[in-house]
Amino acid sequence: MNDNCKKVSELLTAQTMEFALDEMAAKIAKMHPSADNMIVLGMASRGIPLAKKLTERLSQKFGKPIEMGSLDATYYRDDFHYRKKVATEMRFTEMPASVEGKTVILVDDVLYTGRSALAAMRSILDLGRPAAIRLCVLVDRGHRELPIAPDCAGLTVETARNQEVRVAIEPIDKENSVYLVEVEA
Repeated sequence: MNDNCKKVSELLTAQTMEFALDEMAAKIAKMHPSADNMIVLGMASRGIPLAKKLTERLSQKFGKPIEMGSLDATYYRDDFHYRKKVATEMRFTEMPASVEGKTVILVDDVLYTGRSALAAMRSILDLGRPAAIRLCVLVDRGHRELPIAPDCAGLTVETARNQEVRVAIEPIDKENSVYLVEVEA
């Protein structure tokens, strides 16, 4: 974290992050007792390694491989034209199978306003009609602007408007941890 922010507290260590992922996989398996017609999709960028970790756990629980893909819903965001940093091309999109008739487990690192989740759902619906979309996030920090709630969250934390939740996860980052930071204006 080399931008203008101050660490307030460590919300998850590497060990407690792994425990949270174990709990999330158990909850998903309880909601969906069969792995048939299930696909896990990670949202760019830190949702992708989280989705990989969840997929590995679900594959072990069900005793068979679970399909996993990734998506970048940047172009589906309602604030796309107002954002300062805009990539000129999609960063990650990998679909191993059709979403048609499947239960899509949509994975992201932090749920905040709900706008990224909505964008991801729009992009999934452009690919087909899934049986269901289940939103799983590592951290739900509140402050929703849309009526979107996670089906599964590793941690729920209340934050102030001047705070952010920063997820660090390998291989994108050098560590696995989650910090609450205060953003300096």
